[in-house]
Amino acid sequence: MKKVELKNPVVKFPHLTALAMAVMLGGCVSKLPPLPATDVPAGWEGPVTANAPMWPKKDWWNNFEDTELTTLISNVQTSNLDLANVKRNLDSAQISLREAGYNLLPTPTVTIGTGATSTQTHKTPILGSTSTGTNVPFTVAAGFTYNDILSKPATYDKALSDYSGRIAQAESLALTTLGTTASTYFQLLLTRDKVVAAQQNLANAEAIGAIAQARVDAGVAVQIEALQQQITIENARNSLRTLQQNDLSARAALALLQGHNVQGFDIKGKSLLDIKVPAVQPGIPSDLLRRRPDLVLAESTLKSSNANLTIVHNSLFPQISLTGNASASSTSLSNLVSSPASTITISANLVETLLDNGQRFRNIDQARITMENNLASYRKAVLAAFNDVEVSLSNIQLLEAQNITAFNNLNAAEESFREAKARYTEGVTDYQTMLQTQNTLFTARNSWLDSKLLQLNAAVGLYQSLGGGWEKPAQ
Repeated sequence: MKKVELKNPVVKFPHLTALAMAVMLGGCVSKLPPLPATDVPAGWEGPVTANAPMWPKKDWWNNFEDTELTTLISNVQTSNLDLANVKRNLDSAQISLREAGYNLLPTPTVTIGTGATSTQTHKTPILGSTSTGTNVPFTVAAGFTYNDILSKPATYDKALSDYSGRIAQAESLALTTLGTTASTYFQLLLTRDKVVAAQQNLANAEAIGAIAQARVDAGVAVQIEALQQQITIENARNSLRTLQQNDLSARAALALLQGHNVQGFDIKGKSLLDIKVPAVQPGIPSDLLRRRPDLVLAESTLKSSNANLTIVHNSLFPQISLTGNASASSTSLSNLVSSPASTITISANLVETLLDNGQRFRNIDQARITMENNLASYRKAVLAAFNDVEVSLSNIQLLEAQNITAFNNLNAAEESFREAKARYTEGVTDYQTMLQTQNTLFTARNSWLDSKLLQLNAAVGLYQSLGGGWEKPAQ
């Protein structure tokens, strides 16, 4: 077998200058326009609690110092069906981002051929026969393509921005879900407090009803007093039944948040009054831009549209692709490995669209308009976020003062009811005064309980407005 000598590789680099320009231009992605200085305040105007923790922690629910709430949150994190879907979608988005990263690299191809090729000619026995052929059974060819060089960096930037937005979107849903869990738990405890209050109201109404009936039987009061009080008693009973139904609805909501059926599901908590109302200090306002998932999502959308503008703008330049090929052949596998005959060729191709009736320029205008709209949406989200924190801080202070007032009003209403009941029993106070005092006590009890719920939900709202302890991951 004839030995094949190794030939000197032949390497070709046509359009080398154009290729260098393409790589250089492809890496240039325009920067985002900065936010106006007036959009980001230097500090908070709302009241800040002294010596409170700076920014909420990731486990902000522990600040309420309720072990059952902590257990509920943990169960939701592991069993909530919506959060499970979001996690799977985020895994899918990560695969897409990884694919976009691979697209930055050339696409390689390898072809391996085996088998001899020969040609034979057969003639009559008188004239004899001859045969000719070739015998190169082993060939290897490798190549690569690298298309659309100008737009690949911007395309990857767009994919990275989209993935960052998906992360923020997932975190935003998680923050909302956990906040809903806490608020639903507080609502259930409030309902149970109101059940106790409704039972007290019913007991008071029945006691007054007994007194009214005794006065009627004694001939010192008209029948209308007993009838009106009976109406009050029935209303109190209906309120109690409604609250018991609300208890079931709240338990069903909590069960669903944990991916469970409400049958057999219950919580041990009985009262909202033992839940601590926590305090928190918001940090530097500018930090909010990387702590609120909705702001990170809006920023990612803006970055994605900016990268898309770069991609569309690059359509004005020639489409540049790089191809390379290398092949080797030998009559034996050992020679192919040790000393193949090889040829390497690398070339860059430029394709220019000469006439598109202005389509590319129209695409650029559309992409620019989209980016400007996203910039306006981002600014609006930033302004709304800062305003949200300011309102939350002021609201917490207001609700604290209202809770103190509601508690004082409840004490006054209870004392007024005791005095009115005693005077009505003695016949000193008329029934209408008794009825008014009774209704005032019912209202005062519910107002005080409602004020505690508002305080707790305001704390949850502040944690959410500050991003719930989340921070934008570094890229």
